[in-house]
Amino acid sequence: MRARRILAVVLVAAFAAPAQAAYPEKPIRFVVPSAPGGSVDVLMRILTQQLSAQMGVAFVVENKPGASFVPGTMDIVKAVSDGYTLGYGNIVSLAVNRTLLPTLPYDVEKDLTLVSNCVQVFNMLAVNNGLPVRTVAELIDYAKKNPGKLSNGSSGNGTTGHLGGELFKAMTGTQMVHVPYKGSAQAINDLISGNIEVMFDNVPSIGPHVKSGRV
Repeated sequence: MRARRILAVVLVAAFAAPAQAAYPEKPIRFVVPSAPGGSVDVLMRILTQQLSAQMGVAFVVENKPGASFVPGTMDIVKAVSDGYTLGYGNIVSLAVNRTLLPTLPYDVEKDLTLVSNCVQVFNMLAVNNGLPVRTVAELIDYAKKNPGKLSNGSSGNGTTGHLGGELFKAMTGTQMVHVPYKGSAQAINDLISGNIEVMFDNVPSIGPHVKSGRV
C-alpha cells in the first residue's frame, strides 16, 4: 500500500568555509541524524560512497539518532565551519521541527548552509501479515470497527511516518495508537513480529520487506 507523500532530502553543511585550493585535504565527516539501518542511513551511505569516488577522499559516516533529528542536526551546527563536516537534513529537521517543537536550538537560515537536493523518497503504508486486511479500504473499515485497538509505528515523533499516520487518521476518521521508535529498523521488526499492526515508512526501508512478503 503506497501513500503519495514525498520526502525531500537535502544535504546540509555548517557555515560554508571560503574556497580552499587544496580542498579536500583530509577525510570528510558526514553526520546522519538517524539510526543505522533505516532508509536515511542506507541512502546517505550510497551517496557518500559516490562522493568519495568522485572527490578522491574518504567520507566517514556518523549516526546521531534521536529526538526528531535535533541532536544530529546540532552536531552539524556546532562543527567547525571548515567544510569537513557535512550532514543530512530533511523536511523534519529543516521545516517540521520549526512548527511542532516549542523551542528549536538551531536556526535553519543562520546556522546551516544548504548544499544540494540529493534524493526524493516515497512513503509506503504497510501492515502486519496477521491483520485481516489487504487494501486501504479494508484497513479503514477494520480500524473503524476496532477504534483504538490498532497501533501505528513510526521512526520517531515528527517524522513523515508519524505525520503520515496522523493525516491518515484525520482523513479517514479512524483511531490508532501512535508508537514512536528511535529509527525505522526496530519499528519494522515490531511490525513483522506483530507488536504493532500498521506503519508508514520510507520505501527503501520497508519496501524490501513488502516485496519479500514479510509484511
